[in-house]
Amino acid sequence: MRTLPDTDIYAVLSDEYSRGRGNVETARLLLEAGVKIIQYREKNFAVQRRLEECTAVKRLCAAHGACFIINDDVDLARAVQADGLHLGQSDTRPEEARRLIGDKMLLGYSVTTQYEIDRAKNIPGIDYLGVGPVFATGTKPDAASPGGLALLDYALANSDRPIVAIGGIKLEQVTALTRRGVRYLAMVSELVGAEDIRQKVVDIRAVIAGC
Repeated sequence: MRTLPDTDIYAVLSDEYSRGRGNVETARLLLEAGVKIIQYREKNFAVQRRLEECTAVKRLCAAHGACFIINDDVDLARAVQADGLHLGQSDTRPEEARRLIGDKMLLGYSVTTQYEIDRAKNIPGIDYLGVGPVFATGTKPDAASPGGLALLDYALANSDRPIVAIGGIKLEQVTALTRRGVRYLAMVSELVGAEDIRQKVVDIRAVIAGC
């Protein structure tokens, strides 16, 4: 059975926000801090650079028993034998992606509206939903308008798949999200842009534990 790890933080890499550390070093720091899910979504890098970075991050994830997910790129996910593929609404259709990646790889799907959440119920092969953006975010230029907490509430009430909240999530919002029943919190700049990544992970988990 394909399932996300039993964890809380879903880290999304971003070279731009990594304080010059780069994706591979950032991934290493996240993994050493105990993060168990890492997603790679650098769409604008050259093919060779993306392949090299993903190969390195996949190796690190395997060494730490973590799940490595690639955003959008079916061929790249297959090439590095990623643990998962995540698709947006304008990417490869989930049914086609599932045919290409086989039965073992996780498949995540972004939903940004109540309509998309409802439609996803009838799409086979999807293992979890990425719901958002919940809040305004600057890390994804083409992001949809924020759906707010109401969108998350709708997803939690109307989907039987695991929900990953994403979009503008900061430490101060962790309490509200966790108390709503959100298990997986996807973060970009709050994590990869932290001066001390290990301490940021500790702080996030302390808040979750207190909910």
